[in-house]
Amino acid sequence: MKKSKYIDFTNEEVEPPVCISVRLCGHSFAPGSQPFIPMVKLSSNKVDFSPCSPGESVYQSVILQNNSDTPVLYKCLQDSTNTFTAFPPVGLIPGKSFNIVAFEFSPKSARFFNFASQFIFNNSTANLQSVQL
Repeated sequence: MKKSKYIDFTNEEVEPPVCISVRLCGHSFAPGSQPFIPMVKLSSNKVDFSPCSPGESVYQSVILQNNSDTPVLYKCLQDSTNTFTAFPPVGLIPGKSFNIVAFEFSPKSARFFNFASQFIFNNSTANLQSVQL
């Protein structure tokens, strides 16, 4: 009997393909060169959260306004204790547009919390802006 070159899937489970989105950003600047200076304005440099119990969460948002014609890449440095979390922590703001970043406050204990969240623009530590949470 001749073997078939096709696989018989009638007795096997077939899993569908998985679709994912990959975030990529690139530029053509040489290492050490000055990229475009971002012209981003934050809607507020201080965000106050209403009190909540441990295990609960409250939310506030900040608007990142890009006033230039060129897109701006941003990254928000996260709190290592996960008390404050930014959504989305990274993003691309098109020229003459804005992004909204939501901050979640989720305390693990009942006490006063304070954190300076920093936004890095265009992967340059020379372009930092802080938001006091």
